[in-house]
Amino acid sequence: MKHRILPIFIPQYACPFNCIFCNQKTISGEKEEVSFDRIKRQIEQGLKINPDEDVELAYYGGNFTAIDIDFQKKLLELANSFERIKSIRISTRPDCIDEERLRLLKLYNVKTIELGIQSMFDDVLNACARGHTAQHSKNAMEMIKKFGFLLGVQVMVGLPKSTPEKDIETAKILTSFSPDIARIYPTLVIEGTYLAKMYQKGEYEPLSLYEAVVRCSQIKSIFIENGVNVIRIGLQPTEEINYNAKVLAGPFHPSFGELVDSEIIFRKVVERLQNQKFSKILFMIHPKNYSKFVGQKKSNITRFKQLFPHAEIKVLCSSEQVDRIKIITESNETVVDISRL
Repeated sequence: MKHRILPIFIPQYACPFNCIFCNQKTISGEKEEVSFDRIKRQIEQGLKINPDEDVELAYYGGNFTAIDIDFQKKLLELANSFERIKSIRISTRPDCIDEERLRLLKLYNVKTIELGIQSMFDDVLNACARGHTAQHSKNAMEMIKKFGFLLGVQVMVGLPKSTPEKDIETAKILTSFSPDIARIYPTLVIEGTYLAKMYQKGEYEPLSLYEAVVRCSQIKSIFIENGVNVIRIGLQPTEEINYNAKVLAGPFHPSFGELVDSEIIFRKVVERLQNQKFSKILFMIHPKNYSKFVGQKKSNITRFKQLFPHAEIKVLCSSEQVDRIKIITESNETVVDISRL
């Protein structure tokens, strides 16, 4: 039987701090206030879709483990009351994880815990008013793995006080704790946040789209190489998360994840072709990966031509090349694996 995630957003519920970049009601698109009846109604509506699928219920957008314990139990019991809901995942803060909370979550069929870590550097966390330290994140990750939960980590690039080196080192540190899944978000300037005030005063400069794509591609590559499944890159476009709406500035793109994958593919291919001599290159690629390979507006093809100006470049779609790119030159034939993108 198929399995899908049913997301229920509880925007900024039980969050003890107002992080400078965060306005969860805008990010989630959720306008209605959090209430048991609203959540129950949303679950019932969500379960009407694809009734043959098993469901994992996900409580997103708030700080689940800091919710009043009675209401927390009520939400967990609600999820478990539906036969089709086979497991639960939650998102929370690193400083709101302890053994007592984890025992409760185990009791109520929670399978996955996603931590909003954002950075592993205290100066960055302080600048963002996160209210926790890198050590809190280390402690929380260790406990979550010890209790046998699936561990998810959420990181942000381009935060105030951060650098390319800090963002990349954050990813490397996190892989040492063996997370199962990861989300990567470029920092956006969203209306109604303190970061928006900083931007308007000239105190914060967001990454350009290209800078964010390159940095996120480096971080995703680190996660992939260490067996971490990257399940999301960039915020999902909504009615409000869009330019000329609630995003004031920053590297927003409706297909940001594809831009990142396209950059990873470009770098992998160039690495394979370095130090070779050739006058012709044939790329064989599965149709489903064609757009990622050629890049937006065929930007990757343009860059290949700039790097190899004397080579004739051809791209051929082939249904045989599933999740890989075959590269053929006069002197060599090689394959680039893209199955984990």
